[in-house]
Amino acid sequence: MRPAVAWLRTALLVAVSFAIALYFVVAFGQQAWRARQLEAQVAERQRALAELVAERDRLAQELAALDGDRYRAYVERTARRELNLTYPGETVLFVEWQEGPTVSEPSAVAAAREPVPNWARWLQQLRLPVPGAD
Repeated sequence: MRPAVAWLRTALLVAVSFAIALYFVVAFGQQAWRARQLEAQVAERQRALAELVAERDRLAQELAALDGDRYRAYVERTARRELNLTYPGETVLFVEWQEGPTVSEPSAVAAAREPVPNWARWLQQLRLPVPGAD
């Protein structure tokens, strides 16, 4: 009976060792997967940061180009166009453009042309005979 107990103990020790090894392999795989995800997230954030730095540099150059009076004119133009702001006491006029008058036809041509009823135009379009148009 002693050899059977020894074999059972050895088998149990191998099974427990295998379970512990399997646990460490799975845990290592999960950590490697998480590290890969974090590296991808870091790369994406670094790309976004580079874009923001480039935009900041562009805006800093634009601000440096606008000095004194030009800066004031830029701010005023932007406030007027985009924010619809005015100085106190200023009167704002809104102009609504309309089309100009059309050239009128001579009255003789207008009198010679009689309006054709809608039903007659349909018959002409369908190439059917128009009654009374002999």
